[in-house]
Amino acid sequence: MVNSLRSAVKNPKGKKLAKRIKSTWKGKELVWAGDGKTFLRGVGEDFLTHPFFEEAYERILSNYRPKIRYKLCLFLPCSYGKPYSQSYIHYAIIKSLRSLKSNYNKVHQVILTNAGIVPRELEEFYPFYCYDWNPKFENSEIKDRYTKVLFNRLKGYILKFCDHYDKYACYLRWNSDSYKAISMVERDLDLKIPNISINPIYILESEISKISFGVYDHEEDLILITQKNLQNLLQRVREVMS
Repeated sequence: MVNSLRSAVKNPKGKKLAKRIKSTWKGKELVWAGDGKTFLRGVGEDFLTHPFFEEAYERILSNYRPKIRYKLCLFLPCSYGKPYSQSYIHYAIIKSLRSLKSNYNKVHQVILTNAGIVPRELEEFYPFYCYDWNPKFENSEIKDRYTKVLFNRLKGYILKFCDHYDKYACYLRWNSDSYKAISMVERDLDLKIPNISINPIYILESEISKISFGVYDHEEDLILITQKNLQNLLQRVREVMS
């Protein structure tokens, strides 16, 4: 296939064909905000309140609406892999949630990230698939700033779309900054958003090691996809929705 394309480019007709192939789809319809091409890699204020992220968040509040009234809004962590659903951790979470069968579509998955508040159905839109925030470069100052920015965005999202959800829950590490923001929102809005992940003191290191395959041991969120935690996720979601 590659050789035939190279040969085709050598003649005029081939050049026209190659040009058509290159411009078949440019993905412009998947630009939610921003320029649609800049990869936003970094940690700090510039990659937390970047104009593209701010624009994306404001557009969610003004132009977006959840598709239905959901039984549950489930807040999830972001992932290194993008779109999120293609990552190791989100794949495992989604696979577990699909055991809900007909109730799967009654759970709205919403991802919490430095890029904003991202409903699952927007995960393939720019800029949500085109950034990288590496936690190992965080310091106490930026962690505190991340928590405050996420708190404000999360509060704004809930106030805007509260009529679209019966209940809320989150599935996050108990020591994560995202969960800190959740706790702040709970107190500020007098709202229950239970964390349905298991307290890490009850997860053995051997359980985490088993799913790391000796490769993913740098990923703190692995604790969320241990067999024990995923079983608990399914059980707790059913309880919250009942």
